[in-house]
Order: sequence, then structure tokens, then C-alpha cells
Amino acid sequence: MMMVKGLEMAKSTTWLVLTVVFGLTAPGAPPAQAQGDKASARRPLSAQDQVDIQQLVARYAYAYDTKNDNCLPYADLFTADGEFFGMRGHAKGREALAEYCRGGQKPANGVSHFIMNHVIEPAADGATGKQYLVVVNIGEGDRPGGEFSNTGGHYEDVYARTAQGWRFKRREFIPIASSPRPTPAAPSAAVALPAQQPRAVAGEPRRVAVAALTAQDYFDIRALANRYAYGLDSGADNGTGSVYANVFTEDAEFHGPPAVPGGTPFDAKGRDALRRFAVPGRGPAYVRHFMANHLIEPSAEGARGKVYLLVIDIGRDGKQTSVNMGGHYEDTYVKTAEGWRIKTRNFYRSKSAQTIEAEASAAAAKAPAQAR
Repeated sequence: MMMVKGLEMAKSTTWLVLTVVFGLTAPGAPPAQAQGDKASARRPLSAQDQVDIQQLVARYAYAYDTKNDNCLPYADLFTADGEFFGMRGHAKGREALAEYCRGGQKPANGVSHFIMNHVIEPAADGATGKQYLVVVNIGEGDRPGGEFSNTGGHYEDVYARTAQGWRFKRREFIPIASSPRPTPAAPSAAVALPAQQPRAVAGEPRRVAVAALTAQDYFDIRALANRYAYGLDSGADNGTGSVYANVFTEDAEFHGPPAVPGGTPFDAKGRDALRRFAVPGRGPAYVRHFMANHLIEPSAEGARGKVYLLVIDIGRDGKQTSVNMGGHYEDTYVKTAEGWRIKTRNFYRSKSAQTIEAEASAAAAKAPAQAR
């Protein structure tokens, strides 16, 4: 008996030494691979994480389309070593990303990138995502409303959490037509950009001391803007327009340009005036106002927002589907006893470079005539 116990003690001592010296796994212990897998398990994303990533993607459209501030806001949507793979090549780092954005200038109110169907998944190092993209040339192509571009497909993203919030670590645009991944372009000679600083990004109002918005606030405001389209298109509530009017406060204001050149601008104050905007008789199956890229930020009033709008006349009675017009809304939202409501809404019609050039030429031709 003493000999058996002595052998068991010797085996235990030998195994302990081998475990310490060579890193072997003791009997019954979980394998090293399993421990590593557990350590790299995906960190769950909170509702706020998902909202912040959605807002990041919304800012991307505004930054790329407006090209504000020499495209620095666009570059600052990426991490310091972030990279983008697109149809015009590859860009990595702040200077290269800003240079990539500068290609193809558009007017300040020009919108074209409509991003939808955002799917977000947790990942070991942050999160990944996908979205559909359709590019619409509004006011171009010698058409009154514009035309659908041949550019469309989807993005595939890797997001990373930074001290400035969620940012793109990697973004790739994959066109709908099957094509090989573009070869990274040679670095272009670009003016050195200032070092990245914490800054407001595209579409973001100047930061002031305001109450933070919860994830539920974002969801409620987004639902509010979606109800706007349903109420406006269907003339809901037996054609009374109440669904549309009730997304606004009692004293709300809506302003926008004329529907046709030389027409009457949209100016309405109060729910009674707004109720008349909803066209009766169309019914719940009618759709026309498609909205995307809803950017929401806290403000002194409650919240502010921007939303892209694309008005599509779906083909019926032998007519082809066509782009009627497009642009973006700028809103203020307030929280009332009824919930979040729109306090003010301004619509800015998208103008192409072609339209602006034509308007400038017409104005120049008109000025000498007026002088006479």
C-alpha cells in the first residue's frame, strides 16, 4: 500500500513539473484552444452601440455627398489606420481617404447616396455590417427629376470602438456587377492634412451642453419620420390627413421650395395647415416618398435631424417608373405629452451641378436685360 501511494505521489509531482515547465494541460482542464475561443468571444452590442453605428453610416452619406471642409469630416469617420476599397481604388489613412472623397464634386445640397437595409453583427474586435446602396442622379441626365444611376451594390464594413466613438476600421463597396476587387491605387501627391482631432463630423451640429438621447429616443424619432411618409402618401384616416399632421406639434412649421418652377413655396404653420398636405384618395397601398440616411443628434430643443428623400413615381397604367425629385429634410424634434414630434421641418431640393450651372447662366443672361 505504501508503495502504491508513493508511485501516485511521484506521478502527480512529475505531471506538475511538466505542466509548469512545458505548459501542458492537466487532466480535466479545458484545452488551451477552448480557453482562447472563450477569450475571443463576441462582445454583445447594446442598443446604444447599434444606434451609434447606424448614425456613423448615415453620416457617411452626408460627408461623401457634400464634401464639406475639404472632405476632412469624411476621413474622420474612419480610424487612424482605416481603409476603404471602392470602384476608384483603395485608400488607407486620413490623407488618402480625404483625397478619395474629393473626387466628383457635388453641390452642397446635392444628394445621391441612398443607403438602406443596414445589418449589424457583433465581432470579437468590435462589429461588422452590411448595407445596400443605390446612387440616384437627381436633376441630371436631361430629365426633370433625374435618373437612377448604374452604380449600386452593397457595403461590407468592420467597425471599431475608439475614444471618439464608433468608427470604420475597414469599408468595402462591392458593385452589383461581379468584378474583381480593385487593385490599390498608387498614393497620390496630396497636401498634408492636419493631425486628426476630436471634431464634429458630417451633418453634426455644433456641440452644446444638451441632454443625451437614449437608444429609445433614437428609435422613437426614427419611427416618427417613417410615419410621415405613410401619412403623406396614403392620406390616412379616411383622407383627413390626421396621421400626417399628428407627427408634428400643434404649432409646427414646414417650409420648402415650390413643387414646380414658379410655383408657390410650401409654407405651413399649425396642424390644420399641415393636414391639407396629405393627398386624400390614394389609399394605404400608395407609396411615393422613400427616405434614408436618418441622422439624429441631441440639441437644446430636444433633437435635430437630417433625412434624405427620394420621390419615385412607380410605373402604373403603362408608364415607366421614374424619379420625380429628391433632396433632404432638416428637422427639429421636441418631446411632448404625446411623445416625440416634429417642431420644424425644412425641405431642400437636391440640385445637380448641371442644374446650378444652368441657373447661373440664365441669371447672367437675365441681368443685362433687366439693366436695359
